[in-house]
Amino acid sequence: MAGDGGYGIPGADALTSFWSDFFSKMTSAGTSTAQPQADVAQRMRKAFFEAFAKYAEEYMRSEAFLTMMKQSMDHALAWQQAMNQMLQKGLTATQIPSREDADHVVMLVRGMEDRLMARLDEMSRRIDRIEKNRASRASEADSSGGKN
Repeated sequence: MAGDGGYGIPGADALTSFWSDFFSKMTSAGTSTAQPQADVAQRMRKAFFEAFAKYAEEYMRSEAFLTMMKQSMDHALAWQQAMNQMLQKGLTATQIPSREDADHVVMLVRGMEDRLMARLDEMSRRIDRIEKNRASRASEADSSGGKN
């Protein structure tokens, strides 16, 4: 297949060419002087890290790498969804409650709790009104009873 480098991996040609170019440049880096200097190891290390950083960043920003990463993420998400569906079917078949079932029960209980609290608040307001009416009638009766 064209573009797979014989490895069966899409984009492998870009990857192998990246690494072969990287290593060919690394072998030629730092060997241009005839006499070894005291800081040869530091220069070699610096050249290695600079070349590695440059080519790694180039490759990671390439369209081939980004496409491969997107496909990889899409496949991982699809696998996770398929696995979750299979596990859910297995739990349902064996009549074992799942996390979804527990979350649904919690949601129902919270809904009932909200409705009960709203109803209690409404009843409390009604009782307060009744008590105020009763108190105002009692005070009216006391005030009218005292005048006769």
